[in-house]
Amino acid sequence: MAAGEGDDKLPNSYVMRKLGFMQRLRHKLPPPNLLIAFEAAGRHLSFTKAASEMNVSRVAVSQQIRALEEFLDVRLFHRQQRAIKLTRSGERYHLAISDALERALRATLEITQRSGSNIVNVGTTPGFMTYWLSPRLGELRSIHPDIELRFIVSDANLGFDDNIDVAIRYGSPPFDNAVATFLVRQAISPTCASTFLPPGTTLTPRDLLEHPLIHLEGPYDEQTRWSTWFRTQGIDMARARAGIAVNSYTNLVQAALEGQGFALIGPPLVARFLSNGTLVQPVDAPPVLRHAFHLLLPPETKLATSSQAFADWIKNSFL
Repeated sequence: MAAGEGDDKLPNSYVMRKLGFMQRLRHKLPPPNLLIAFEAAGRHLSFTKAASEMNVSRVAVSQQIRALEEFLDVRLFHRQQRAIKLTRSGERYHLAISDALERALRATLEITQRSGSNIVNVGTTPGFMTYWLSPRLGELRSIHPDIELRFIVSDANLGFDDNIDVAIRYGSPPFDNAVATFLVRQAISPTCASTFLPPGTTLTPRDLLEHPLIHLEGPYDEQTRWSTWFRTQGIDMARARAGIAVNSYTNLVQAALEGQGFALIGPPLVARFLSNGTLVQPVDAPPVLRHAFHLLLPPETKLATSSQAFADWIKNSFL
């Protein structure tokens, strides 16, 4: 087996260390009910008030505190005739336990309350956000005025662990464990501003060698590059005119809109520019079909009403 092959089958050292730690933790941590009783008793400095809050008897709280002290082999309270007081060890332990329980509560509320929230966290690419989604947000607002949208825009394939409820991603399934719904396939062709050429001009692929080209560099597919396009046309582009290069899709589209030359772009992202005549595709060559945009939803999770409404709106937009 070559070096690097099958590495994904080897134990991850961090995971194994974490697993070992959690296994030891089960034997070293007191039962959670004892910690909850201790937090309440330490906060109120009263077994009676803690018992009332927990809806149990004072005797039950006293027994739980005693069991915790025996587990830790540390005295946590000074017991006086009509009052209790934390020992120095009890004060330090109470501070730590209170903080841990508070963080657990916040995390729990964030998850449980999120299902009823009107906030939808949407993950998407810069191109889809800029050229497809943003121009249509007014339509969505008119249908669902109560939905609050928060966008996480990145070319990286962010997962649902990144606080994302719904995602629109470009590529080919599978997308990790997400449930993917096909929306629309991209088709690219040589495209320029309508003001770049005289109206009605038609070009052959070879004619493009005489015009400036806008190159897309960076972590993009080979088929988005001019070298690949010319090769499929059987043309050597070594004699092509000098052009410009950009490293993001939004800059690519913007350069074409500003009349800087020809870019390999097309529907669905620039469909409205083609429809209104701002951009044209004057080269007599078939479009190149690329990957597709997909709607991604978390697996085995019931969406909140607002997230489901947004997902349905996206899907219906491409029917």
